Amino acid sequence: MAHPNEEVKTVPVTDDNSESLSAFWKLGRDYLSDLPTNERERFLQSILARRGEPDRWLLLLRHGIEYIGLVHLKIDRDERPGWGFILEFYIVSNMRRLGWGRRLFDIIVKILQNRGVKNIWLLTDPAAKVFWLSLGFRGTSEIDKETGQEIMVKPI
Repeated sequence: MAHPNEEVKTVPVTDDNSESLSAFWKLGRDYLSDLPTNERERFLQSILARRGEPDRWLLLLRHGIEYIGLVHLKIDRDERPGWGFILEFYIVSNMRRLGWGRRLFDIIVKILQNRGVKNIWLLTDPAAKVFWLSLGFRGTSEIDKETGQEIMVKPI
C-alpha cells in the first residue's frame, strides 16, 4: 500500500488532459455517492464549469498512476474576502487514516500562502469534523443556512 511519505503529485483538472477529467469524474462520483445520480452529475458539472475563474483550483492527488484524492478550493471574494475556502475535499476510503489527507491539506496551505492568504474556512459535516480538528481547524458554532453544515476556520 502507498505511504504518504512517498512522492505524490497534484494534477490540475483541465480540458486538454482527458486522464484528469476521467479521474475527476470517477473520484467525484465516489465522493458524492450519497446524492441521487442526476443531482450528483449536475453538481460535478458545475464544479468543472467554474475551473477558469481566477484564484480557483481543482486538483487531483496522484500517487504513481493512482488518483487518490481531490480538492476544490478558491480564494473567497464574498463571505470572507481574502480567505481560502475549501469547497470540496476527498480522499478515497481505502487511503484514509494514512496521512494522505494531511498531505493534501499541506499542499493547499502552500498554494494559498503563495497568494498571500492568511486564513482558511470550510463547511464540514459531523463525520469529517474530527479530521479538520486534527489539522488545527476550530468550530465557529456558525451553521451555514444552505447546507446545515458547521463553519470551521484556521489561520495559516
